[in-house]
Amino acid sequence: MRQPAFATLAALVLAAPSLLPAQRLEYPPTRTDSVVDDYHGHRVPDPYRWLEDLNSPETARWVAAQNRVSSAYLAALPGRDALRQRITELWNYPRVSTPYFEGGRWYLSRNTGLQRQSVIYTRRRLLGPEQLALDPNALSPDGSIALSGFSPSPDGRYVAFAQSEGGADWATYYVRDAATGRQLSDTVRWIKFSGVSWTHDGRGFFYGRYPEPQAGKSLQVALSDRTLYYHAVGTPQSADRLIYQRTDDPQLFFGGSLDETGRYLFVFARHGTSSKNELYYADLGDPRHPNVAAPIRPLYTGHDAEYEPLEVVNGTLYLRTDRDAPKRKIVAASLADPSPAAWRTIVPEGTGVIEGASMVAGRVAVTTLEDVASVIRLYSLDGKLQRTVKLPGLGSASAVSGRFDRPEMFYTFTSPLYPSTVFRYDPITGISRAFEQPKLTFDPSRYETKRVFYTSKDGTRVPMFITLRKGATLDGANPTMLYAYGGFDISTLPTFRADVPAWLELGGIWV
Repeated sequence: MRQPAFATLAALVLAAPSLLPAQRLEYPPTRTDSVVDDYHGHRVPDPYRWLEDLNSPETARWVAAQNRVSSAYLAALPGRDALRQRITELWNYPRVSTPYFEGGRWYLSRNTGLQRQSVIYTRRRLLGPEQLALDPNALSPDGSIALSGFSPSPDGRYVAFAQSEGGADWATYYVRDAATGRQLSDTVRWIKFSGVSWTHDGRGFFYGRYPEPQAGKSLQVALSDRTLYYHAVGTPQSADRLIYQRTDDPQLFFGGSLDETGRYLFVFARHGTSSKNELYYADLGDPRHPNVAAPIRPLYTGHDAEYEPLEVVNGTLYLRTDRDAPKRKIVAASLADPSPAAWRTIVPEGTGVIEGASMVAGRVAVTTLEDVASVIRLYSLDGKLQRTVKLPGLGSASAVSGRFDRPEMFYTFTSPLYPSTVFRYDPITGISRAFEQPKLTFDPSRYETKRVFYTSKDGTRVPMFITLRKGATLDGANPTMLYAYGGFDISTLPTFRADVPAWLELGGIWV
């Protein structure tokens, strides 16, 4: 039940314009120019082009004058402070991450909603008691040191963790004994945009780094000459083994990671932020005694498509790719003959875009974006559809995860009515259960989200999501907030925002 004070606030805010002193807002004058652009015969006036010059003193004066008017008006709104408090209450809720299994233990992170950084915990059993693994808030009293990486070894002996200082992307990795928490002497520096990938014997890990910059130049240096190394626990970084470099292309970005079995090392390489990449691999042999010096061989070169390795099962590599499939597909390739001509299509390209794929519980889990809402489907290794996951509603699903050799699957779901929630899914029964239900002082069952479609000028069918109170009378008199975004090939997905429930409680509609 909502508190009476907030019910009063709802009435105040929705009636705010009539409660303010009757006055006409006097906006500062805005000059216009005679700028006109000609786009293929279409003349488009742009009289305010001068405001695009953010360094102009005139623009600065205009912004300051506008802010004086708007700030005075907003400050006089009844209930504004109470609304700010309500949004803060809705935002500061406890959060938990998706749990993952490594080294015989479960790991997850928690945040009370007010902590600078989430705290990492570990469990022996998925639903068992927790122990503190690492509290990054204890690394520095002012929060200037951030935890930028955390990776337990597959044998359970060690934990590698990274620290970054002052908001920099540079990270330094350290190693702790997982049982005692004792920090070892290992210090691995000049890592950027790279995690670590442990060999399954627990003796060391692969990582990507850049050359050490000149003193005082770490924030200005141009990134080039990236390398992939292997670090053996208990040895100095100077003794690390060089695994891969590309002297022919110093600007190339690449990284390496092992498959779940620990036998295959995959190396991807791309230019900048391009989704097109090359893919290489090395067969390390017996994961219990890996040959970290195994030669790296090409799988796909030329930067002609996206190649994302999912897992290797009995010598077959499963890939997500957009080769000849702009909306992506899932294929199986034999490592003996990985050529595209020999691929087997597991999940063909469809009408929706494949956003993610993972190998979990002996299956292929595929997340597709269809009409700007997520759909998760599970397929057998030969491509037969087994299940479509029933999600809590129209929204966005992500972080579909698990292990191929374990029975459970996890995913995260969010929508305008649901804060990011981790669900545990049973592929046998098809039942999803919240791993932990977020504790919010908001009842989503009173509201609903609808998806409608409109046709744009060029004939494109555009989906729109409307979130409102169930049973609301749609007579055109409801206060409605419309949010839209378009650009950079980015889709605005239906996700949770703390201000949306607060707006709904006030009787508003969110579109």
